[in-house]
Amino acid sequence: MSVLSKTRCLPLLMLVAGLVNSCSDFLDVDRPRDRITGDQAFQNADTATRSVTGIYAEMSRTGNMIWGYTTVYAGICSDELVYTGTALSTREYFNGVIDPSNDLLEKWFWTSPYELIHHVNRCLQGLETTSALPPAVKNPLIGECRFLRALLYFHLVQLFGDVPLITGTDYTVTSTLPRASKDVVWQTILNDLGIAKDLLSSDYPSAGRVRANRWSAVALLARCYLYRKEWAMAEREATALINSGLYRLGTVENVFRAESQEAILQVFPTMTGYSTMEGFLLIPIGNVRPTFELSSSLLALFESGDKRKNAWVGTRTASGRTYYFPHKYKQRPDFSVGFKAGEYTTLFRLSEIYLIRAESRMALGEMAGAIEDLNVVRKRAGLSLISPAAPGSNEGVLADLIARERQVELFAEGGHRWFDLKRSGHINNIMRQAKTNWKSDYSLWPIPRAQIVLNPALKQNSGYP
Repeated sequence: MSVLSKTRCLPLLMLVAGLVNSCSDFLDVDRPRDRITGDQAFQNADTATRSVTGIYAEMSRTGNMIWGYTTVYAGICSDELVYTGTALSTREYFNGVIDPSNDLLEKWFWTSPYELIHHVNRCLQGLETTSALPPAVKNPLIGECRFLRALLYFHLVQLFGDVPLITGTDYTVTSTLPRASKDVVWQTILNDLGIAKDLLSSDYPSAGRVRANRWSAVALLARCYLYRKEWAMAEREATALINSGLYRLGTVENVFRAESQEAILQVFPTMTGYSTMEGFLLIPIGNVRPTFELSSSLLALFESGDKRKNAWVGTRTASGRTYYFPHKYKQRPDFSVGFKAGEYTTLFRLSEIYLIRAESRMALGEMAGAIEDLNVVRKRAGLSLISPAAPGSNEGVLADLIARERQVELFAEGGHRWFDLKRSGHINNIMRQAKTNWKSDYSLWPIPRAQIVLNPALKQNSGYP
């Protein structure tokens, strides 16, 4: 399947439930009378809103990288998770050598995000050209779409490096695009987030924190600037969010709850019986060895008395041995009558923002401020505070402390560890110890072979056949 194939794209239709998908050749086919065309969808506020909320609905379905899959598969690529199962397609990620023909690679990490990007682009096209909606209605929806596109491209760039940059909906164009450089994609991400930040309100557009608001865009901006080493910009965005007063650190037990006050953006589960994909994939059933274990190197980082270890690390005893697994999310799928999801996959939360600001302040030479932010996270975890005199002016020591805190605070969340290893420049040294067959080329995943067959303009990443 090419970046968007005509046979497996998402048809743009309005369902009673409000789920709307999109397809590149929608206008080329006969329109069933019970369906609403792309143009019609943006003629009133209700259908326009449902077009956009349909994107969120797709994000919480099986096979979407935003909903748990990056957590697990980037986790086993890194040094934080150990895969003990037998599925060959999954073991490739743990071994560090992913075959370009890997079916999970194409379905979950390439096709799924590009289908969502097409949906976003279709909504943007309709919203930006319609004259039927007042600015108060369409501008926030445009902001949500810009944010979602930036979020998807952020993940694609982290996983693959250069990727096709698709901002239109014409299949004859998108199906033959080559990969754009990371710098070009980054600029699109930052531009989208700047627009989203301007158009979105600080208030959430619906109940809960499951649709993007202004601070969702600010959170991703802060993360992007951190990754790009634009320290002053990262510090500015993080400070604005922290000072907004809308978010606070609660107890470690409540971080991932649906009603969490720390959450900036969560994924609302739309699949019956499911809370989070993390809960489904990571929690073992019964006293058996977990399929995804926490590595011994990660477990060794927890200091004595760290509340996070008790709250976020689960154990199972099998054959007389104790195994440890990620237990940030507590709910496995439950199909009993009356089940209510009590946890939502959390994409952005306040503690990450404090750590972003700590790292940025350190890089800017503001050591006292960096230590202050680091201590906010440590205090919540029940740990002793870092004395300003401890690191002194040694940026290297403080950098290690912040990196360590990111590992124990953000483990098994959205690929943070894998992404941190790459941006830090330490990935080769660390991964050579974790994977016996490690090569530097493996820091980027391969472009799916089927995509290259369909679109020869796509060139494979170095080190892959």
